Amino acid sequence: MNELQINNIGKQYQESIFQKLSFILNEGQILGILGKNGTGKTTILDCISGQKQLTSGTIWFNNQPQNSAVFKSSIAYVSTVNYFEATETIQQILIEYTVLFPNFKVEKAIEQLELWRIYPKQKWQELSEGSKVKVKIACEFAKGTNILLLDEPFAYLDYSSRLQVKKLLRKASSENKIILIATNFIEDMDTLFTDILFLKSFKYCEIVNLENLREEKGMSLKEIYEEEADDTFS
Repeated sequence: MNELQINNIGKQYQESIFQKLSFILNEGQILGILGKNGTGKTTILDCISGQKQLTSGTIWFNNQPQNSAVFKSSIAYVSTVNYFEATETIQQILIEYTVLFPNFKVEKAIEQLELWRIYPKQKWQELSEGSKVKVKIACEFAKGTNILLLDEPFAYLDYSSRLQVKKLLRKASSENKIILIATNFIEDMDTLFTDILFLKSFKYCEIVNLENLREEKGMSLKEIYEEEADDTFS
């Protein structure tokens, strides 16, 4: 059973972004990280991926520390940062992934990209913002990792594309994956997230099972989020 352990982590710049955050996720869980801008949604993913250092706390995967080779090879991260050159073709990007990541399944990435009508000869600068997100998703999924981190994956997608990505995520969660999604997109996410983490500045936060919370509140995720955003959530 794959298990991600977040132990009392905190991140501070001039002031704390989040602190004393702890939770455990097992394979099959899809965690939605929600909160207002500036509460640390992206920072949490950056810290888990190792792109930013924690101020305090530790992160483990299957009893392997974050600085271990096992941990690092278990992470895929669909970030909002663009790492590709404007004139790079999709084919060149796929070659880069093949060189950098030994377990990268290029055929799987190409298959998904073709379903989205994105082809090897296209240049990065020619793609719409939504298509760029799709390239990142296809490439990161094809790394075959056990942990998937996604930062605002729905922001530039149309309705049908959101449905397709949600289907991909649900399928991945059934394949021993642990998935964490930071998003401001709440519409129609009730059927995706198994758990949610509401982030609030300078306040203790914990993950909650979404189905149990919806039953308790008798509300949709959107309604619960609006209540939380108004600081009336108990």
